[in-house]
Amino acid sequence: MAETWASRWAQSWASGAADASRFNMTHVPAGSATGGQFGTSGGGSSAAKGGTKTAPKTAPAKAAHPATAAIQARQAHLRAQAAADRAQARKLEGQLHALLAQQAHAHAAAVKAAAAAKAAHHAAAAKPVSAKVAAARKAAAAHRKARGHHATLKQRIAGLQHQIGTLLAQAKQLDAQAAAM
Repeated sequence: MAETWASRWAQSWASGAADASRFNMTHVPAGSATGGQFGTSGGGSSAAKGGTKTAPKTAPAKAAHPATAAIQARQAHLRAQAAADRAQARKLEGQLHALLAQQAHAHAAAVKAAAAAKAAHHAAAAKPVSAKVAAARKAAAAHRKARGHHATLKQRIAGLQHQIGTLLAQAKQLDAQAAAM
C-alpha cells in the first residue's frame, strides 16, 4: 500500500491507537458553570469539584508555515507583473497622446481639404476650364486622402485605448489576486 496520510491513519485505527484518543475523558460535568465543555485535566474540572480554576495556558508561538516563502514569492511575482503592466500602459499612453495630436492635425487638414474641394468644385462648375477641373479633382483627392488618414488614426487610437484599458484591468486583477493570498 502506498505510504500516504490515509494509509497511516487506517493502520493506526486498526492497531487501536485511535480508539484510546477517540473519547476525551476531561469532560466537565453538566451541572457546573462550564458544564458540557471539555476541560484541560483528567477527571473533570477542578472548579466543578470545589477547587479554584487554573489560569488558561497560552498557546506557543506558531512557526511559520512552510509554504509562506512560496506564497510571498508568488505575491511578489504577481505584484511585479502588475507593475510591468502599468509601466507598459504608461508607455502606450505616451504613444496615445502623440496619436491624438496627429488626429487633431489630420482633422484640421481634412476640414481644410474639404473646403478647398468644395470651392474648387463650384469654380469648375461655374467655368468648366480644364485647369479648374484638374484643380477640383486634385482637391477632391487631397480631401479623400486626409479623410482616410483621419479614419486610420481613429482606429489606431481606439486600439491603443483598448490595450491600455486591458493592461490596467489586468494589473488591478493581479494586485487583487496577490492581496487575496
